[in-house]
Amino acid sequence: MKAAHIITLILWAFGIVNLLEPFNGISFYIASVIFYLLLIAHVAECVIYRQKILKSNDSAFVAFSMTLLFGVIYLGSIKDS
Repeated sequence: MKAAHIITLILWAFGIVNLLEPFNGISFYIASVIFYLLLIAHVAECVIYRQKILKSNDSAFVAFSMTLLFGVIYLGSIKDS
């Protein structure tokens, strides 16, 4: 797994843990901002790059899930046909 994938997963985990068991103090706000920015950005990427995602070799479910999780990191791995 590449470093970019690991960093993205750590950021998602940080935000999700904060949702399940909120942190105290400024950590709560930092984790919330990170989580919601990732969520909004990756949902927007799913909408904007819908056609590219559907053209990938992966199934639509896997492709959209990977885009939601990794965003442009995954989109860069899709070969243009």
